[in-house]
Amino acid sequence: MARINGSRPFPEIPTRHPKVDVPLWVVLAGLAGRMCARLVLLVLRHPVLVGLLLTVAVLRDRYGLVGLGVAALVLAVLAVGWRLAHRRSFAWLVGWLRGRLRLLAVYRWRWRPVMVHTGLAIRVPVSNGERIAFAETFPRIRQVRSDRWADRLRVELLYGQTPQQWAEQAEALRQAFRAQSCRVRPDTRVGYIWLDFTHRDPLAELVPLADLDGPDADGDGDGGDDDGWDDDTPVNLTGIPIGRREDGQLWRLPVRGAHVLVAGATGAGKSAVLWATIRGLGPAVRAGLVELWVADPKGGMELAFGRGMFTRFATDTGSIADLLDDAVTVMRARAARLRGVTRLHTPTVDEPLIVVIVDELAALTAYVTDREVKRRLSASLPLLLSQGRAPGVVVVGAVQDPRKEVLPFRDLFPVRVALRLTEPDQVDLVLGDGARDRGARAEEIPDALPGVGYVLADGQADPVRVRAAWVDDAEISRMAHRYQPPVTGAAFDFGDRGEGWTPDVNGWAA
Repeated sequence: MARINGSRPFPEIPTRHPKVDVPLWVVLAGLAGRMCARLVLLVLRHPVLVGLLLTVAVLRDRYGLVGLGVAALVLAVLAVGWRLAHRRSFAWLVGWLRGRLRLLAVYRWRWRPVMVHTGLAIRVPVSNGERIAFAETFPRIRQVRSDRWADRLRVELLYGQTPQQWAEQAEALRQAFRAQSCRVRPDTRVGYIWLDFTHRDPLAELVPLADLDGPDADGDGDGGDDDGWDDDTPVNLTGIPIGRREDGQLWRLPVRGAHVLVAGATGAGKSAVLWATIRGLGPAVRAGLVELWVADPKGGMELAFGRGMFTRFATDTGSIADLLDDAVTVMRARAARLRGVTRLHTPTVDEPLIVVIVDELAALTAYVTDREVKRRLSASLPLLLSQGRAPGVVVVGAVQDPRKEVLPFRDLFPVRVALRLTEPDQVDLVLGDGARDRGARAEEIPDALPGVGYVLADGQADPVRVRAAWVDDAEISRMAHRYQPPVTGAAFDFGDRGEGWTPDVNGWAA
């Protein structure tokens, strides 16, 4: 009955295929044709590499080793000139050539067995009339990008596959291709993913400080200042250089028009991010385009060293509440003046960008015992986060515990940085749902790498691994002396702090 219902499969009956006598010349012709087909396929897949090999062979045959050496010297001189003239296009070409070599030497011959063993190849039953065989379909590598640290493969998914299936096999892929890490990222085009195989960590060493006063202060490598401002201050407030990304590029943190949240456990390097941010704003502070209003609830133990750069500095909860109340007052006045004129404030000497830096947000949201002060803080902080970006009053805050009961308004930060965290669930709390599945394994960052984390901004598809530059005490003393705000400048007259605006738990009322 089980056989009739189909619950038990019938055993396969062994069969013997009939023998066919094939002449030897047919076998040799078939092998020759197969080798020619593989050669043609090699040329079609790697035309540049084959062309280079043929060029070397021709030069060696016609001009000997001397001619080959002269050609190599000319090529080296042209390469150096190209790199000096246009570094970006030269880096793109080198990365493309390196990617083709890596594809030929590593991924092409190992790809199919890895796909089979990880279950990412699809087996389809095919009947040939006598017995059922299985035809295997493999995902295709469509593009390879390579640099000194990682290989990035653009892979076309098979029908029925999702990026989540590949993410589950990331560790197996890492082991198969002998990489330090493997990260799966969805492509902007549906049906494609990116596999990032990291072979050397560019963030293992301390990141050097960016040159803020040199000829290439904007840090793009072209020797110019592309900050977009009419003044002579080499600072791009929409992306100040504070460290390095995993791909070797500068990590630029947006400040103008963005609030920034930095979350990390004790010793994860939150102070490194804050000090690198303060240092990156130094030239703008000296020019009077930025004012730093700093709140250090830990008694000033961390940020007091840079007191010379700060326009406002508060250490106890009462004075911090006054500072935030004044920031809301400035925000309200600017919003009323800019309403109908512009949607984003442009910093000037008369009306600078105000950057409110809070070293520990939890000390202002969860650990305050004074009810009146807590009420004022719970009114001013959400107002600044929800309305301060456009009028030019932005917040840069650090926190150890990103839970909702500790930081109820964390979703109001457009830019979020997750340093080393203690639990896997905290990654999604800081960076948003699904960030850990897209490669942000912040809980796995070693203790020996302070300042390493993942950054994600609104509108950005995937988190980026970064490391903040280390600012030591000597550099803090130097920049506190060098980047002091101007003595003269426009000052906002707050008058009586309670006059005109009254703090309320639901906001601010005139």
